[in-house]
Amino acid sequence: METDPLPEVSGRVLSSRARIVEAARHEVQVKGILGLRVQDVAAKANVSVPLIYKYFDDRDGLLAEVLGLLFEEIVLEYVDASEQLFAHLESPTLDDLIAVFARPSDELRKPRRWLRIQIMAASMEIPALRERLSVVQGHINDRSARFMALAQERIWGRLVVPPRALAHAVQALSLGMAFNDLLEDPEKMTDDEHLKLLRAMFESALGAARVD
Repeated sequence: METDPLPEVSGRVLSSRARIVEAARHEVQVKGILGLRVQDVAAKANVSVPLIYKYFDDRDGLLAEVLGLLFEEIVLEYVDASEQLFAHLESPTLDDLIAVFARPSDELRKPRRWLRIQIMAASMEIPALRERLSVVQGHINDRSARFMALAQERIWGRLVVPPRALAHAVQALSLGMAFNDLLEDPEKMTDDEHLKLLRAMFESALGAARVD
């Protein structure tokens, strides 16, 4: 079966290595991690299979590069948006902080949450990916901690809880929402219940006065 060529990316002329990465990203998003075939990536990127091996050694090396990028982008997209939001608020409140986080009903974040879980699961079988994710998660932790420090300083005027610890707790809660995805209505946690949980967590951790 023929593979469609890689579409132009924002009018840019990509290097052969960049075309390979973009083609592999497309294959993973369309066919899943298990469905990625080096031959299909080569055809879509209009390169030879040996060139892919030259850049990435093997299929696992290619997956480590592409899945590491996807894993990081999924998280940092929201961290970037959160930082921009807080930068434009004159006097942010606890409610503004809570509004940053996903709701159980937010269908946009569900597939991205599950993609992160699939990538982590794949890293158990692919050492190169496990090593790559270790570096990526370190970067995610740094950026997330920076945002939690910003939020504390803007809302309470001081650091109350170590930002890295708070960032870990928030990431765990976000990824753990996958358990809620498995449930059927009416067993699912509602948006209102989730908001109450977030408020209780932040008020307990930060000792903040209730904001109605």
